Formats: sequence, C-alpha cells, structure tokens
Amino acid sequence: MTKKLYYEDPHLKEIIVQVADSAVDESGQYVVLDKTCFYPEGGGQSADQGVIGPAAVLDVQNQDGEIRHYLDRQLEPGEYKAVLDWQRRWDHMQQHAGQHLLSALLEDRHGYQTTSFHLGQERVSIDLHQAAIDRETLQQVELEANRIISQHLPIRTRFVNGQQLGQLALRKPPAVTGDIRLVEIEGTDLNACGGTHPDNTAGIGLMKILGTEKAKGGTRLYFLCGERALEHFGKLSDMSDALIGKLNAPLAEMVQATDLLLSEKIAADKEIVELKKQLLLAETKALSPEDGILVRNFGDRPVKELQQLARLITEEYPSVCLLFAAQAQSGIRLVCARGKESSADMRETLKRLLQETDGKGGGTPALAQGGGNTEKPFEHFREIFNELHANG
Repeated sequence: MTKKLYYEDPHLKEIIVQVADSAVDESGQYVVLDKTCFYPEGGGQSADQGVIGPAAVLDVQNQDGEIRHYLDRQLEPGEYKAVLDWQRRWDHMQQHAGQHLLSALLEDRHGYQTTSFHLGQERVSIDLHQAAIDRETLQQVELEANRIISQHLPIRTRFVNGQQLGQLALRKPPAVTGDIRLVEIEGTDLNACGGTHPDNTAGIGLMKILGTEKAKGGTRLYFLCGERALEHFGKLSDMSDALIGKLNAPLAEMVQATDLLLSEKIAADKEIVELKKQLLLAETKALSPEDGILVRNFGDRPVKELQQLARLITEEYPSVCLLFAAQAQSGIRLVCARGKESSADMRETLKRLLQETDGKGGGTPALAQGGGNTEKPFEHFREIFNELHANG
C-alpha cells in the first residue's frame, strides 16, 4: 500500500521513493511507489505531474486502491528522487479551496447548491442546481468570498469513521464509505473531500467570478482563484492597453469607441455591397451572348460573384445558356445557367463537365454549380459546353 504523503503534508515538493512495481496497462507504462507526494486524479481535481528520477510523471490514477504513476519511460525497481510540479499543485490547491468557499457561500447565504466541480486547464467551474443566477448575487458572493479570504481562516483536514460522521453536519453526504477525510474552513464549510488545499484561506489569494451559462438544466458558473486569476487579469490588461492604443480612446470610453467603429463598419459594408451590385450590373451590360451562348473564365474570382452575375445575365438575356468558371492552378469551379426561355437542363450540363474532374456539384435545371481538380485547360470545358448547346 502506497503511503499518501500528500495528505500528511500537501506542501511537500520532493522526496526519495522506492519503485515497488513496474508494469504496463491500457493507459501506458506505470510504477507503484512505497510512498508518494503525487496526488491522483479525483474529486474534480486533476492529477499531479513532475518527475521520478529520469522519467516524467504524465498522470496519476487510483486503480482499485493502487496508486499508479504513469510515466514517459519505464523505470526498473529501485530508489529514485521524486520531484513534484509545484506550480501545478499550488494552482490546484488554490482553485479547489476556492471552490469549497464559493459553494459554501452560494448555498448557505443564497440558496444555490453545487452539483459538480470541474478544474480545467483554462477555467474552473461549478454546476448549480438552479437554472439562473442574477448579476447582483454573483457580485455579492464574489465580495463575500474575497473578504473571507483576507481573514486567514484556517483550513483543516481530518479523518472520521462512520459513527463520528453521523454526528456531523456535512454539506452533502460522502460518495465513499469507511474512514472519510473531511476538509473544514473554519466557521464556513465542512465537507468530505480527498483533494489538497492551502493551510488557510489566505492561500487562495483572491477569487474572480468570470460568468455563467446554462448547462444540464442548471447553471454553470466559471471562476478563477489565486495566481491563475492574476494571470487572467494580466491578459485582460494587456488586451485593453492594446485596444486603447488602436482605438485612440481611454478605457472609460472604450465601449463607445467600439460601438462607433462597428456602426461605421456596418455602414461601409452596406456601401460595399451596393457598389458591388452596381459593378455587376455594369458588367452585365458589357457581356453579351453570341448565338445564345456565353462562356467566360474569370480566374480566381469568388464563385458567389459568378452566381450573382449569372442570374443578372439570364434575366437580361432570357434565351441564353452560359458557362462561368473560376480556374486556379489545378482546381476549377463551374457555374452553368440558362434563361427562362431556354429548355436546357443545367444539371445535366454540369454533370457532363464534371466528368472531366474529380469533383461533384448540383443545383436546379436553371442554375447549377460544382467543381473539382483537373489538369485540363478551360478551353476543353468551353468546347464541351459549346457542343452541348450549339443549337440553343
């Protein structure tokens, strides 16, 4: 049985260990140690990482009571120095203790019960049983949490048996039986938990609630604590500084400056659409069919524009049959269209043309499009199209 030193001293960073067993399972190669400072994944908290001798610890799992340390290489039985990735552990301790505090405040003072906890790489979240929570409540809880953090309240752990457990008012019943490990934030929270935490609330550093979203019929609340929250604020500060420079506006006027920029963009986009429409109309006047057929290769022009141009041409010349192409390198996109006075089926025309490529397409009898890769020049497609529609 591996001795769990992370329970005795969660601040332990390196120890000398004995590799008692070395094996491989479906998750990879692993070792079992006589004692460990590496916390295995569980209770919403991710596994610790670090090194054992020359091997990197990638994951730690509790498999039927056996703590398996999954490594990037196999280790022979023997004695090694084990070093914990302390930054990762400290981050987990801050987030996990912050979750205890946040869940306690939400339930005891505001009536929101926590149903699950997830410690992700970017964000930390809890799921609440109610479908919504208002902004004022979130602001109040955040303020309450940070005031408690500043009070340096002790965070203690202890194990109790089933008889002792029945005499205690836990936040929720434990998910396991036997001796139960409790985590207590003095005067604030008492809960069954197997995770690691700082010695007092000051270790949490600070708490920032990021926002909420609907999830699983309830509310998912995102938050950050400690150094992870500071890093997040640093990124936001860098971003705001960059926007201040680009928009030439102070932070207090950033929203108004952004709104103005967006409104100008919307107006410009509308103007561009109208100008493109006028250009297409002018282009329509410049393109005229010969004997009821119009064939053009537009190079790398967007197919959407070719479709718009084809519609305008077929409206202007009701008896026309046309082929527009956008050919670049080894690829070609085809638009086949005909006016309302023509009986040609453009789907069949396109089907024949696509036989010269590895592509596919579809559409209606009046307008079809498709494309694919081909080494054949556009003139080859022109010849096929002219043969198909030479008689109108």
